Amino acid sequence: MIERLNVRSFKSLESVEIALGQVNVFIGANGSGKSNLLEAVGVIGAAAFGRVDAESLTRRGCRPAMFYRPMFEASRTAADTTIEAIGADGSSYVADLASPDFKLSRQRGEAWQFKREVLNNGKDRVVERPPANGMVSGDPEAGLAALKRAELESSDPAAELLKLLSDYSIYTPDTPMLQGFVKEPPRNPVGLHGGGLAGALADLYEMDATEKQFVVPALRDELEELLSSVEWFGELRTFKSLKLPDGSERPHYGFVDRFFEKKANETYLLGPNEVNEGMLYLLFVAVLCLHPNSPRLFGLDNADHGLNPRLVRHLTEALCRWILGSKPNRQIFMTTHNPLVLDGLPLQDDRVRLFTVSRTNLGRTTIRRVEMTPKLIEQGNQGWTLSRLWVMGHLGGVPNV
Repeated sequence: MIERLNVRSFKSLESVEIALGQVNVFIGANGSGKSNLLEAVGVIGAAAFGRVDAESLTRRGCRPAMFYRPMFEASRTAADTTIEAIGADGSSYVADLASPDFKLSRQRGEAWQFKREVLNNGKDRVVERPPANGMVSGDPEAGLAALKRAELESSDPAAELLKLLSDYSIYTPDTPMLQGFVKEPPRNPVGLHGGGLAGALADLYEMDATEKQFVVPALRDELEELLSSVEWFGELRTFKSLKLPDGSERPHYGFVDRFFEKKANETYLLGPNEVNEGMLYLLFVAVLCLHPNSPRLFGLDNADHGLNPRLVRHLTEALCRWILGSKPNRQIFMTTHNPLVLDGLPLQDDRVRLFTVSRTNLGRTTIRRVEMTPKLIEQGNQGWTLSRLWVMGHLGGVPNV
């Protein structure tokens, strides 16, 4: 797990240092820099994999951009981007990277260049670039830490940190992809935007054609307990391979509306294009958190879209329970605009952390942790919810409209 993240000179993040938990929620105005933080982790994830370019960033869920360096007036920071991840076991990885000139990048697809790279396993320095003698050699677009990882034991803390980072992805549900109207490249387990949700559900349910036996009952129970909070939900049915009207066969799923007429030998199933998008977003987040093939470190961007406030709170409570109880441990970075997310966070557990994100009058992103102080606890005892406190401006990070 990553214990600390330090970012300098990346988009609106001129200089931020964050002490992380296992569940990390970032709330703030549109354009305050929440997604930029998730993408900074994507950059160091690509660096840990050995190459940072448009392709490696896109496949991790980062948005294509022309400018990665801060464009502030009178900026005092270096032009190069520096990102450091420090593990809970003392391991660390830092990369100084020069992003390509956007004109050259558009013409040739130029990769970022490694200026400095340091990998520690908690006891020893495993990689140092440039080395102590200052002699620079090798391809500046190729990460040395990724090459060194092949020589390390998988249990080495440095190798574990590199794998954690390189497997990172940002998941952002998208309605047309969830409905199956738009295809996307595969990315475990649900696709970056939901295009693989049907297959992931089939994996979880493992429906046998004759016995319809669920292989992992605990996961089914967790998932269906959440879905049952939707008033009309009756049942979820999945199919590993279903022949569709266009002649193709692929994984599929459908919902039973408990209010529909019931017949002895026939059940009406609502497909993903026939239910409200909130149900699909709910399913997307649940499967991402529960699926065994989900990354141990991932970002979840704007996943509260289309959900009513009480359902958002219920989903947040379930998400925290799933992530904190995951084996092996998982860690999540989640952005939100919905204040009801805050009311679902058990902030008395130090593994769950809330951060408000805002921009200074000079445009720099600032990130501040909200801690459960005696004052906040007293306000809670008086009936003040975190959502109410945030909306009223007592926690920071409130949109100025």
